[in-house]
Amino acid sequence: MRLTYSDIKTRHFTNIGKYSQETDAALLADFNSNLGSRYQLILANIASYINQESQTASTVATQQYYHYPVGIQSIDNMTITIGSYKYTLSPIYSQTAWNQLNALTIQPTAITQFYFPRRDDFGLWPIPQAVYTITFNGFMRDRNLLVADASNGTVTLTNGSATVTGVSTSFTEAMEGRWFTVTTTSQQGQGYWYRVSSVTSTTVLTLETVWAGSNAAAVNYRIGESPELPEEAHILLPDGTASNYYGGLRNDQTTASIFDNLFWTGSRSNTSRDKNDKNISAGLIGLIHNYENRDRSNLIYKVRGPMSPYWKVWSTTLS
Repeated sequence: MRLTYSDIKTRHFTNIGKYSQETDAALLADFNSNLGSRYQLILANIASYINQESQTASTVATQQYYHYPVGIQSIDNMTITIGSYKYTLSPIYSQTAWNQLNALTIQPTAITQFYFPRRDDFGLWPIPQAVYTITFNGFMRDRNLLVADASNGTVTLTNGSATVTGVSTSFTEAMEGRWFTVTTTSQQGQGYWYRVSSVTSTTVLTLETVWAGSNAAAVNYRIGESPELPEEAHILLPDGTASNYYGGLRNDQTTASIFDNLFWTGSRSNTSRDKNDKNISAGLIGLIHNYENRDRSNLIYKVRGPMSPYWKVWSTTLS
């Protein structure tokens, strides 16, 4: 079940028995901090869950190294467009092989062939000699959730259209990428989530996919931040934040352990933290098992022996 930041916060305050104190500054600051740490912990432990985003950037003439766009954790593949041709670049992960390439005193071709990922940036070889477009799929490390749901006003939707028109709404560009749902329970299509593609004005936005429900006029809705995790993982977050609260502010280690057990195993009494324990099918460990066979390994170019600087496949003459 998809949860938004507001949903997770409400469940957290219910877990800690403070459901009427969601605006308490100290409790809210503690929740936000713990939510961020638990969210990043889950992301780090299900690295095989595909969380890709396609982005483009431009090269600079004679510049070899480029910083990653914000939020990129690693690059899965990359292409470069020169003229009307798009070339797929091969990754190099060997510092020795990269040094061998850059030791060449001449560039055998003007067309970039390889990229070399480093911690904060990546290199291209041969070095681009002009402005070209590079396109890459990168694995994202999402930022922490902090924004409450928006639900003011009402909206009108048309079956088969991606346009949402509001009355007394306050749509903003910051809502792009968040999730939209209709909350009027009598409306066909209520409860299904759609990602917001773009916002035109305070009263008009566009969904990534068309509205599949029936025509709807003046219905209630909400737009919220939602974790970039499998939906079954969302419920883990309020258990994790409750564990941090009891282990921290409340100094109640017994209750903290119960919620931590729920976070890791789905069971109040299971204290295992063995990620290889196949008997655990719930919690974060169960989630790891569910996604461990999703291959996200990169195709690694391995250099065996001397490398010729000339490649027939790259012998195109550019005009």
